Amino acid sequence: MIREACRALSGAKRGVALCGAGLSAESGIQTFRDEGGIWGQIDVSEMGTVNGLLRTLERDAGKLLPFFQNLLEAFINADANPGHRALAALEENGFIESVITQNGDNMHREAGSRKIIELHGNFFRMKCLSCGVAVSMDRKPFLRDIRDRLNSLRDYSLAGLVSLAPRCAKCGGLMRPDVVMFGEPVQGLFEAIQAAKDCDVMLVLGTSGMVYPASSIPYRARKDGAFIVEINPREHAFEGITDLYIPMPAGEALPEILKGVGCRAVSGCKEAR
Repeated sequence: MIREACRALSGAKRGVALCGAGLSAESGIQTFRDEGGIWGQIDVSEMGTVNGLLRTLERDAGKLLPFFQNLLEAFINADANPGHRALAALEENGFIESVITQNGDNMHREAGSRKIIELHGNFFRMKCLSCGVAVSMDRKPFLRDIRDRLNSLRDYSLAGLVSLAPRCAKCGGLMRPDVVMFGEPVQGLFEAIQAAKDCDVMLVLGTSGMVYPASSIPYRARKDGAFIVEINPREHAFEGITDLYIPMPAGEALPEILKGVGCRAVSGCKEAR
């Protein structure tokens, strides 16, 4: 299976990767929908929309405090895993052109990927609610600062928690994470669909295929003749269109594929092709 994936990528003119929450789970970040995932811990109506979150914070902000604290620690302790780094190396050496991701944890950027289409935004890109300016934050220092201020907070009201939000350097307005919540449009969809139409090999990594429109992207690629490689240890979500299924964690399979096409690391061989 690994050898066949290597042959497909080696012959590809335009390779693309589509990544789901399973790849982040290998870094210790919980998925949303799997058993024991985030949506199993909280009510989607309370956290999944902007209005729902504000209502919950206004009614009983302290109710969400343990969840926020656990989430902060998970993101602080997480690092890009071998799967993220292998994708960056595949891009650097010309085997894939871009990464389409449903994950907003910034791991692809930290691993070295350059062309990233973030369908659901990025938790560590803050967007001003007043003027719309967006600023990328350094993940771990930013989160440690939020954690320290949260732990020292005495007022767990909506106003108290809002005081933790960063302020825009341009206009002084409140900023929120530039992530897609329920009811909000996905980001970069046109660019993602175009990448799917243009690619001749697509790696589909760690996604359940349950979230639309991301779930439609492999079908778009297959319709235009792409060879579909699905890598997922838990489920075969795209069985009807998959040319090659590898039942392994991406963090194990992708480094093997990387070696098979002749590369070792993000700063490795440029002569592989």
